[in-house]
Amino acid sequence: MERQISDRKGKMYLDFLQNRPHATIASVYSVRPKPGATVSMPLEWDEVKKGLKMNDFTIFNALERIESIGDIFKPVLGKGIDMMKVVSKFSEK
Repeated sequence: MERQISDRKGKMYLDFLQNRPHATIASVYSVRPKPGATVSMPLEWDEVKKGLKMNDFTIFNALERIESIGDIFKPVLGKGIDMMKVVSKFSEK
């Protein structure tokens, strides 16, 4: 699988190696060490579109967003998801 977006030809890259204990990834709502203090923000699927930029979410607007739409990550902390159901949705498209 190609990691470079331009080489994927419309496919999504899921890095399964980051989905394991002790992997070092940015958690949701964490501030990234980038100019502008960008924040790792969970998104609804309809928000994932062309033109989305990392600097759309910063420490200056993150709390306002959470107060406005709620914590959309919260359900992930529950019993989890049916990953096969999620994968089958991608296979349908």
